[in-house]
Amino acid sequence: MKLKKLAIAGVLILVSGIAYAAHEHDCGGKGKFDKAQWQEHRAEHFEKHQAELHGKLALTAEQENAWKIFQGQIKPPEKAGHPDAEALSKLNTLQRLDSMEAWDKERDSQMAERAKAIRAFYAQLSDTQKKVFDDNAFPHPHKRPK
Repeated sequence: MKLKKLAIAGVLILVSGIAYAAHEHDCGGKGKFDKAQWQEHRAEHFEKHQAELHGKLALTAEQENAWKIFQGQIKPPEKAGHPDAEALSKLNTLQRLDSMEAWDKERDSQMAERAKAIRAFYAQLSDTQKKVFDDNAFPHPHKRPK
């Protein structure tokens, strides 16, 4: 009886593995991650989200200029991502550490600039708009928007 259960479990695992290997992921048919396609998708998602947020905020004419400045300051960089893995693989451990620390510092600097822009825009909002911004500007990925 135990042997039969073990054989069934083995067959299920084998079939699952074959199904997973045969499943073609949507990576443009290349079989690997397409960074350009991802960045295009990211940019489209950002633009869509910002348009929705703009509509929900119901900005006054005086706030529109602050919105335009804010949008220019928080727009994600076109070439975002981690350091080139191939280039890092050619470095020794200490050089890789230095490279990663430099990348972290650049990323921290970008985040500080983004935070500064958010604070400046947030200060222009009414209390009602601040609540809308709080609920919609940076939604939690696992929480449904209201």
